[in-house]
Amino acid sequence: MIAPLVKKEILSNLLSYKFIVVFLMTILLTALSMGIMYRDFDARYADYMLIRPGAGDLIALTPPNPFSVLARGLDESIGRSYEINIHDIVVRSGQKSNNLIFRFFPTPDLLYTVQVVLSLAALLFGFDQVCREREQGTLKLLLSHSVSRGELLLSKWVGNFLTLVLPFLTVFLLALLLLQLDPRFSLSWEGWLRLGLMLFLFLLYVALFLSLGILVSTLAKRAATSLVILLFLWAALVFLLPNLTTLAARQMVEVPSVRGLSEKRQQIWTREILLGIREFDPKAGQQGVASSWRRHFDVVNHEQDAMEEEYRHRFGRLVSVAKSLNRLSPVASFVYGVNAVAGTGIEEESRYKEEVLRYKNRVYKGLMDKSMLGKEASFSAFHYRYRSLGETFREGLWFDLFWLALFTFLFVVASAVAFLRYDVR
Repeated sequence: MIAPLVKKEILSNLLSYKFIVVFLMTILLTALSMGIMYRDFDARYADYMLIRPGAGDLIALTPPNPFSVLARGLDESIGRSYEINIHDIVVRSGQKSNNLIFRFFPTPDLLYTVQVVLSLAALLFGFDQVCREREQGTLKLLLSHSVSRGELLLSKWVGNFLTLVLPFLTVFLLALLLLQLDPRFSLSWEGWLRLGLMLFLFLLYVALFLSLGILVSTLAKRAATSLVILLFLWAALVFLLPNLTTLAARQMVEVPSVRGLSEKRQQIWTREILLGIREFDPKAGQQGVASSWRRHFDVVNHEQDAMEEEYRHRFGRLVSVAKSLNRLSPVASFVYGVNAVAGTGIEEESRYKEEVLRYKNRVYKGLMDKSMLGKEASFSAFHYRYRSLGETFREGLWFDLFWLALFTFLFVVASAVAFLRYDVR
């Protein structure tokens, strides 16, 4: 009995102005997003090819992540070029996006399109599924036949979900096929798993908002009331809660400014240089002078690393608190989950910077041995390995998946319970 009801819902949607608007909007924005982000990736990759280090260059640099076309996240920060010298890591300014509009507005990647546009479209499909039919009198007529309330609600959910996701899936898969023509997007088996998991998160997110829309529709008596409530909830979940909780986290955890850290590093370097000059004794011989300067350089390296470690510890606490508060809205779990799978999340950036610091310490030791002890120093090129999918799950992805699925399940169950008690008269 469910199949004819699902067919009825799909046909009803296909003949509505609402479907035409959402269909055109989904196809246009998804295609536009993929096109814009591909051009941005192409520009950043061209920057990388221009400034990538040659043999013997002490530079930490990694190419742009192909998944940034779908979820850009912090990929531009991860892809920055870091020049390694004897006392510091210098962030080079040669690798920035050519798309200046990204500095004024949120990045229009597929993640943002789904987060904002498809969630709103899901609410528009779900807000009147029950209360509109009650107002028109068709709900009472349907239930007068041999159709249970559970079957009717399930058919509405399935029919509207299919109507929503099929246009999106069509454009998404077509874009992926076109991207496969570019050798830079050649994916390993794990890459295809990541892609499938990202698609699953997209669909689960749409299901979440569709379920929320149907839930409010079963609680409201009028479609207009349902729409107003859902628009408020959408704005709160997508924009208000994530921003307010991030501001609250900043007030709860104090993190020193980057400018202050830079000035402190300069003070440490200046102090040790002046101490080295004051302690300089030409009578100590070449080996003694070299040993003295090596001691000062070690102090600079140790104190700067300790300062960096303290900063990363405090920043990690800020991120942890902010993410915990952000997850009051399931939208945050969706964003964190997709970026984690894509390898453009904040955990990936933190790990990348740790690898740069380790590389700097290897270079520092080699340079000291060469300048102070006359040893030959050879440095391997910097190479960064992204976290595996297993590591991503262990480090928190499983929770974001669970949290999204839990909210979706609760909305579905709550709408079923509310519909069982719904007055169809």
